[in-house]
Amino acid sequence: MKKLLTIALFILAVAAAGSALATIDWAGNTWPADGANVVPTGPVDVYVQVYKGGVTDSPGQGADISAVLNYTSDYMTFGSVALTYNTDVGNNDEYTAQIPQSALLGESVIYLESVFTDATDASNFNVPFVGYNIVDVLPNDVTVSFTMCLGEATTSGGVCVIGSAPEIGAWGTGVPMTDDGGGLYTVDVVFPAGSNPSFEYKYQKDGCAAWESAGNRPVTLPVDGSGSVMLAPDSWDNQPLGCGLGDVLAEDKTVCFQVCLTGVETSGAVCAVGNLPELDSWGTGISTDQIAADLYQACIVLPAGAAMPISIEYKFKKDDCATWESVGNRLLSIDNSSPASQTLTSTWDDGPGACDPVAVEGASWGSLKGMYR
Repeated sequence: MKKLLTIALFILAVAAAGSALATIDWAGNTWPADGANVVPTGPVDVYVQVYKGGVTDSPGQGADISAVLNYTSDYMTFGSVALTYNTDVGNNDEYTAQIPQSALLGESVIYLESVFTDATDASNFNVPFVGYNIVDVLPNDVTVSFTMCLGEATTSGGVCVIGSAPEIGAWGTGVPMTDDGGGLYTVDVVFPAGSNPSFEYKYQKDGCAAWESAGNRPVTLPVDGSGSVMLAPDSWDNQPLGCGLGDVLAEDKTVCFQVCLTGVETSGAVCAVGNLPELDSWGTGISTDQIAADLYQACIVLPAGAAMPISIEYKFKKDDCATWESVGNRLLSIDNSSPASQTLTSTWDDGPGACDPVAVEGASWGSLKGMYR
C-alpha cells in the first residue's frame, strides 16, 4: 500500500509541473529500462531520448528543449535533477542525468519520470515513470565464463563479448574472446566485489566491429559468495547451437527446390535463394536445372552434424537471377524427423501455373552444383 501511495503522489507531483499538449512529438527510451537492478554504491546514470520534428533531427542539441528528472524512493524521498543534452541518436536527442547515491542508500526501490519542456509554448511532455530495484552488490569477486558458437556465421577477425557492465565494456569496447577452434569462442571475466550483480550482454565479430542482431541477454549473478559462474553456451544471433554443444543432424538431409514457370516468361537462368549459405544467404542464389517443361530445380545437402533445427527461408529469382518473386518467403524446418530426401514444388509467385512434379532419387551432381564453395 505504501508503494502504491508513493507512486500516486509522485505522479500527482509531476503532473502539477504541467502537462499541456506539447509540441514535442515524442520522448522515451529510458535506460536503464523499467525493472532494472541498480546498486547503492554510487550514482546511477539515466538516459532518455526526445524527438521533435525539424528540431532534434538536426545535428547537436535541439533548440528550446529542456528536461528534468524527478525521482522518489519507496520511503517517499523526493528529488529532482536537470537532464542535460548528451548526444544525437538518429533523429532523437539523448539527455542524461544521475540519480544521486544519497537517494539510493537504505532504499529498496526508486521511481523516476522525465519531463521535457518546449520553450516555444511552455508545454511539457511527461515520459511514463520507471522503477529500479536497489539490490545488494557482489560480496566477492565472481569469475564469469562466456562461451559462444558462431555456427553457420563466419568472421573476418576477432570475436568479443560486450555488455552493460564496465567489466565487459559498458557497451563501448568489448572483451576479446579466445578462438578454441571449430567456431567456438570462450573467455573468463572477473566481476569484482562491489559490482552490480545484474548486467546484459551480447557478442561482436569481424574484429569486434559487427554486432549480433539478437536482443541483449540478461544475467543476475548470485550474491551468496559463489566465486564462479559458467553461463550456458550461446550461439551467434541465437541460431541453433552447434560446435558439438547442441542437437545435430544424425544424417545428411537433401532438399530439392522446384519452381514451375508455366505461363511465366524468363529471359535467362532461374535461381533458388534463401537465408542459408547453401542458398547463397539472400545473395544472387544458386542456379537451377531445367528438369522438365517449365520446371526448374536446385538441391542442397544439409550435412550430418549440423546444428538443428535448421530454419530455412527461400524463394526464387528469374531473368538470369535478377528478378525476385513478389511473394513472401517460403518456410521449412529441418531436424532429425525430416526425411533424408524431400522435394518441394512451388509455382512462380504462387500463381495458377501447373507442372508435373519430377522427383529425383537422391540428388545428381548437376542439381547440386553451386552449393560447394
